[in-house]
Amino acid sequence: MRMRAGLLFLWLVLCAPAALAQAQAEGGAAAGYPITDGLAATVVGTPADLKAELPADLDFAVRTLEPLVERETPASLRYARPLQYLLVTQDEPAPLAFVIAGTGASALSSKCVLLSRALHEVGYSVACLPSPTSVPFMLGAAEHPVPGRMSADVEELYRLMGAVRDDLPETTEVTGYALTGWSLGATEAAFVAAHDAKVGTFDFSRVLLLNPAVSVWDSVRRMDALLERNLDGGIDGIPAFVARGLGGLRRIYSSGDSLRFNEDFLYRAYTSQSPDRADIAAIVGLAFRLALANMSFAADVLTQSDVIVPRNVELGPYDSMDPYIKRSFRMSFTDYIDELLLPYWNRDGRDLSRRRLIAEADLRHIEDFLARHEDIAVFANADDPILGDGDVSFLRSTFGSRARIRPHGGHLGNLGYRDTIAALQDFFSP
Repeated sequence: MRMRAGLLFLWLVLCAPAALAQAQAEGGAAAGYPITDGLAATVVGTPADLKAELPADLDFAVRTLEPLVERETPASLRYARPLQYLLVTQDEPAPLAFVIAGTGASALSSKCVLLSRALHEVGYSVACLPSPTSVPFMLGAAEHPVPGRMSADVEELYRLMGAVRDDLPETTEVTGYALTGWSLGATEAAFVAAHDAKVGTFDFSRVLLLNPAVSVWDSVRRMDALLERNLDGGIDGIPAFVARGLGGLRRIYSSGDSLRFNEDFLYRAYTSQSPDRADIAAIVGLAFRLALANMSFAADVLTQSDVIVPRNVELGPYDSMDPYIKRSFRMSFTDYIDELLLPYWNRDGRDLSRRRLIAEADLRHIEDFLARHEDIAVFANADDPILGDGDVSFLRSTFGSRARIRPHGGHLGNLGYRDTIAALQDFFSP
């Protein structure tokens, strides 16, 4: 079941101008990233005239790996094959930087391209990996296709990195390794670095965490709360929410112009909207819920957990997905832990407690490692909606001078900002 993000993306764009206009009125004249509301920054991102200028003519390759696990692909998940990574290489010997994608993202996402361009410009070959929470990863790389147990996800990421290393073109000469990731991928990068310090396969020279969750499960609960508090009617209110956003498009359609669903169309659409902050908060929550719904459905189908799709139902490629889409969207992150993740790991008499599961996915679990390794740094924003005040304090105290924490930027809103990219390139430069 592939859930289309088009309507959600449309809403993101519909909200952008009003949020940006407010931000510019509040602080646009000041130097630096201009959007001073964390939720608005999360939705809007970086205005075009403040983005870093990066090479646009790189020779990217989308490379396909043989599955790392033997698994029959259910008909309802065939859309997610194959297992791919994004690669751009230097013509001369160079270090290879791995990039771990954020929640639900594939190796072909726009942030993968952005980071690849930034790292390539300062001398790296770059391999961008899909998130363990993405369906292609779950199908082709996960021995345990129910993401969320950090130790298992890290081992599977590490194995994928080895497969990528072995798959590189013969003309690619690697002189060393570096690592980064964004959002959940940043948190996973920290744990991958700790694992590698014990195993020693890659010996990463530099590791950069971009807007990580400190406690994964605290962060996702915050996303659940954004949705529950700001979407009238809860999940049942999604159709009305989207319909309200689309209502402003009537004037565009009535103009009689030939329209295509592209950036120009979206720009004309959003100029007619004036969303309030509750709408923006609901959008952020919906974006995370969309990723969770895809992940939950795939985990349920692959493990026949009988939570979303009844165990005796074998979905065909043309069967209606409506009832399963609704069930998937109704699952909160807490539901996912209690109904899919913990039951999976406690099969066959095992005894994994909820407390242990949550603690293992918290950067405090490897606090000493992070504090003493001078080659690991973090970029974060104090107004990031996935962080609490205690999380920001933890990052400051643990990383010290290796923490670049900006007052504004939300969750990855300033990732493409020219100062952020310049700081990233400075960190990775020899």
